[in-house]
Amino acid sequence: MVNENDLNDMTEKPLKPAETRRKARASEVSWFTSVKYMAIRIWLLLIVKLTGLNGLYKFGVFFGTCEYLLQYKKRKRMYNRLTEIFGQPLPPSRAREIARKQMCRIRCDKMIYTILDLIDRQTLMDRFSMEGQEHLDKAVQRGKGTFFMFSHQGSHHLGGILLTLSGYPLIGLRDPNESPLRLYIQEQYEKRFPEFRDLQITPSDSFARSFFRAFRTNKIVAAAMDIWRDRGNVRTVKVKIFGQEREIMSGMTHIAMKSHAAILVGFILSLPNYNYKIILTPWLTDPDKDTESDAAVAQVMQQYACLIENHVKTYPEHISKTN
Repeated sequence: MVNENDLNDMTEKPLKPAETRRKARASEVSWFTSVKYMAIRIWLLLIVKLTGLNGLYKFGVFFGTCEYLLQYKKRKRMYNRLTEIFGQPLPPSRAREIARKQMCRIRCDKMIYTILDLIDRQTLMDRFSMEGQEHLDKAVQRGKGTFFMFSHQGSHHLGGILLTLSGYPLIGLRDPNESPLRLYIQEQYEKRFPEFRDLQITPSDSFARSFFRAFRTNKIVAAAMDIWRDRGNVRTVKVKIFGQEREIMSGMTHIAMKSHAAILVGFILSLPNYNYKIILTPWLTDPDKDTESDAAVAQVMQQYACLIENHVKTYPEHISKTN
């Protein structure tokens, strides 16, 4: 079981407001990287000005299709991944279709992510919808905090951004080895959107007391927990997924259950022409009755794993390339 006092011997990394984060990034993002990403943003924005968002999406599909045709090794890895997920090789035509759509989805999502702060806010929100929003709203109205488990099976960073722009008070966990692109883009979001200036973000290998306070002040802690590779000093639990037993991160689930926060799962779907939908599940626990224990956390994480497996089999083009 997790006790708030147990966190004394864990690395305490404070949640940083926007101004402090910008200073920290100065040494992480070089001037050359900044200039390179600025040029890419100008190029993508020019496409939007000339053809609109739908035109940018079509360009992304074209670019992704070229990647699919040219990158044999990437296709091969995707075919192997599909066999692992479905338990047997798919018909060749079906496997090719999924692999192409997956590469196109990733390419399109990367493009919109790179210039999201340059697009009219209302245009973005008109293309965003939620299924099961009542589960999240009920958790917020309850007033005791929410643990929102995203998944890497889909562009969860875009999901977090759209939820923040919708007015939900998110606190995010991030990879301690965040890419230069993501650091650069986060800074652009902070300049453009007021909601991002006070957004609290902390590395995933740091379970600080701040999260207990976050739940007590009715914040939504959002994180994608389905990481199979080693992420350092984090708590994990074994789950069965895709016919295999794997380790999955569980530390934040311990904290959420200890705090009696509501726990739910959300998946983001990337739809044609830059439309996005978040699918939210009912709560995984009864936070007023269930108590935190290793067995209870393992049960919650197994539910999470089963939801991921069902989601991926339903929407295989949203398979992650990283885990």
